[in-house]
Amino acid sequence: MKTRLKLLPLLLIIAFLTIGCFAQKEAEPASRMHEVEARSFYNIEAELNVEEKILTAVEEISYYNNDNIEMKELYFHVYPNAFKTKETAPFLFDDFENAYKRGFEPGYAEIISVSKREDSGEKLLKHSLSGEGETILKVELDSPLKPYERVNIKIQFMLKIPPAGERFGYGPNHFNLGNWYPIAAVYDEKDGWNLDKYYAIGDPFYSDAADYRVSIKTPEEYVVAASGRLVEETKEDDGRIKRVYEGKALRDFAIVANNNFDVLEEEVDGIKVMSYYYKEDRERGQEALEYGVKAIKLFSKLYGQYPYPTYSIVQTEFPSGMEYPALVYISDKYYKPNYSSDPLLIVVVHETAHQWFYGIVGNDQVDEPWLDESFAAFSETLFIERTYGKKTGEDYYNRSVVNSVETALSSEIIDGGLSKSLSEFNNWDDYGPTAYDRGAQMLKELREKLGEDMFMEIIRTYV
Repeated sequence: MKTRLKLLPLLLIIAFLTIGCFAQKEAEPASRMHEVEARSFYNIEAELNVEEKILTAVEEISYYNNDNIEMKELYFHVYPNAFKTKETAPFLFDDFENAYKRGFEPGYAEIISVSKREDSGEKLLKHSLSGEGETILKVELDSPLKPYERVNIKIQFMLKIPPAGERFGYGPNHFNLGNWYPIAAVYDEKDGWNLDKYYAIGDPFYSDAADYRVSIKTPEEYVVAASGRLVEETKEDDGRIKRVYEGKALRDFAIVANNNFDVLEEEVDGIKVMSYYYKEDRERGQEALEYGVKAIKLFSKLYGQYPYPTYSIVQTEFPSGMEYPALVYISDKYYKPNYSSDPLLIVVVHETAHQWFYGIVGNDQVDEPWLDESFAAFSETLFIERTYGKKTGEDYYNRSVVNSVETALSSEIIDGGLSKSLSEFNNWDDYGPTAYDRGAQMLKELREKLGEDMFMEIIRTYV
């Protein structure tokens, strides 16, 4: 499920469909869950020490070489190391003070050992860290990995979690574990190994879909939200709770643990949608659930069936919203009474759309960030139109997209170009109007030229 569609293939799809080669009206299922033999498998056992802000883990990867080359080494992203220094620490919206309001302390990963597992036992492998912030782990194999074969790698590691209101960090009651474990880098024909740094702009992640089994031990008072489906929950002799999650065809696996969570849930078309919220914010927690259910229903109809058995909408400390497979962060500020319901609605809808555009369509978010952000941004307008009427949708589009692009163009913050990599942006001021709004504008214009039916057929084919 290593999909890397660029603008040219998308335009070819458009050309193909506009000459009448497709007449299908209903969307097909958007993900092929049964293709297990062509995916890697992660088995991670983790334990969270909430007092020391440390997580220890053993990660076993059955790595599948789905490229037609022999591999003499493997590469993994170790994103937590970006949090080691102020110079490399990523923080959203160019706002370091907000990200580290409790003061800066380093976060990092310590790789304890890397070994190869065979029937005869384990063999230690040479490994080294490199890249900006030492975020790239190179593992030297003792023999080449042939195309379409597997190798079993075991990585023992420890995380020091920083006091950051970010994807990876902790606060008074919570631990955000996003991009927290060594994850295999993507090898593709264009770039070879994709070993990009952890940019502070955008979502600098690009990974193959894989299957997961993840267990985490936490103190009993912590409630855990995770990307996978909970399959086992037991109480250990020391009183800690061990939870085991499984997930198929996930591009990543995120966890949020909080000792102040309540949970609401609703089932829609066999999908368990869950809203995790702070106990004092129940009213907005209920709203978040309602918005998520409506978005799952609508986007399943428009784009193809939501492919996972669960979907978790998680209130947590974060500047805005962040997508992970089957789980999204939603900023805790949007749940507070000094905000209207509008930001909560839009962010939940936007991050839900990412379940298709990034989760299913696995574009390279470093080289081509517009390919998921513009579709998620345009999905906001589609949701408003279908839920509240075309006039309301048009008003929303003009306020959120047209005004943003026109202001950025007139002030020469952006040049109007669309297909740019993260390295080509100066900051969030030019990234947002380009990757989100300029792309959404292109999609709306395309819909107007092609008509609703043809446009939606193109999008379903893309997915």
